[in-house]
Amino acid sequence: MKEIITLQFGESANYVGTHYWNMQQQQFAEESSGDSNTHLAVDVFYSEDDQGVGKRGKRYTPRVLVFDKVGNFGSLGQSRHAQTEDDSKDIESEIEAAQWDGATEVHRQIPYASGAVLGTGAINELSESQVRYWSDFNEVEFNTVQSLSSVSGVEFGNSLGEMNTFQEGGEVFNGENGRDEILEGKFRVLAEACDQMQGFQVLADAHGGFAGFGAGFVEKVREEYPKSSILLYNVASGRVSDMGGAQTIDAAIGLATSLENVSAAVNMYVPSALKRLYPGVQIEECSRYQTSAFMATNVSQWSQCILAGRRSLDEMISQVTQQQYFKVAESLLSPGLQISDSKYNFGSVAGLLEQRFVASSGAVVSDLSSLAGQLVVDRGTEFSRLVRERYAATAYADLGQAVALPRSFPRRIFQGARDSVGVAGMLCTTAGTTAYVQRLHESVQVERSRHVKDYEREWIREVRGILDSVIDRYATIS
Repeated sequence: MKEIITLQFGESANYVGTHYWNMQQQQFAEESSGDSNTHLAVDVFYSEDDQGVGKRGKRYTPRVLVFDKVGNFGSLGQSRHAQTEDDSKDIESEIEAAQWDGATEVHRQIPYASGAVLGTGAINELSESQVRYWSDFNEVEFNTVQSLSSVSGVEFGNSLGEMNTFQEGGEVFNGENGRDEILEGKFRVLAEACDQMQGFQVLADAHGGFAGFGAGFVEKVREEYPKSSILLYNVASGRVSDMGGAQTIDAAIGLATSLENVSAAVNMYVPSALKRLYPGVQIEECSRYQTSAFMATNVSQWSQCILAGRRSLDEMISQVTQQQYFKVAESLLSPGLQISDSKYNFGSVAGLLEQRFVASSGAVVSDLSSLAGQLVVDRGTEFSRLVRERYAATAYADLGQAVALPRSFPRRIFQGARDSVGVAGMLCTTAGTTAYVQRLHESVQVERSRHVKDYEREWIREVRGILDSVIDRYATIS
């Protein structure tokens, strides 16, 4: 078994993560019912969780650490405390029962009911106006005591209690009360329970406090596990160009610093945002519930390739990044792609990528010669039929089965989608990424900005130097 630990940092990342775990659970449900022809290795992303002493049995829960502000957990925050108290009462009851010779009867109160246990109609009745927290559409049973961690500046050593900017988030992580407690507590338990860990899947806010907090955490993970692969999905809640003032500067610094950390800590970095759509994808960009559902489809596309045993995390990263020479990857996705017509062939691929695939950072891929490394994953479309005409078998993975959509998923964002949708995807490194990094570079023109403190300016100039080197490297792809 080669386990992967998932780390989630911040509200935007947790919106994506909630949709992602809901999708994973639905896929496993399809397999267990016999409706899927793909065998999935559940142990890769899930832990077999012993619920306690006695006869309570075992369950599979996501192998994940979720970090957010305490107020963003919603009812899951209440569940975490309730489960701790419930487990303690259960242990006391079982000890008392062991000392009693007579008959016993246990009445256990359920402390929290998510959409997954309320019944088949519960999630269907959920409207977007009811979604206040990401836990409102959660369908998965987490090990709430082990997996969920609330973070506040006060609790973790910031005397002002603030955690709004990238820098403040980094200071909170490095505070005397935070770092050691996290790394030696829940993280250590998860990591040491792995028999043969292959790496980490990270979802982190692109800007704000949890961008800095997550960056600090990933650096420490790299120090602890220098040979493990780390895949980072950088989740943006909006476009840097749409922001203003100090928020623009903070967003640019957060994204730029993540890129800077790529060379030292992260093996592959995938921006996750919505920059360019096509008619088959209809998303209200002001709806975090909808945008995060699409971003989660991105994450699911590539992890499904690992679950199905078609690639390991290290193999996928090496193939796409060309042995980690190009570390900023582009995720191209086309939900609902229909190309059954025989008029489509390999010559159609570039046009389809340009016109029918949504690029995570807005990169335009109109020429296959602009690709350095690529992996095509086909889930229920015939896109793999086109690429196999020219590509070697190692360049694509045809998983056959369409993506099963959970009840909480906003199906209307994919035109014509019902219980499932076919999704074609290409994870690649491309010259088109240069435009994304250049936009970022332009956002960090801070010499004349009143929003940046004097002591920060030299550091930001160093970050711009890093971005310059990334632009130069990607300009060599032709």
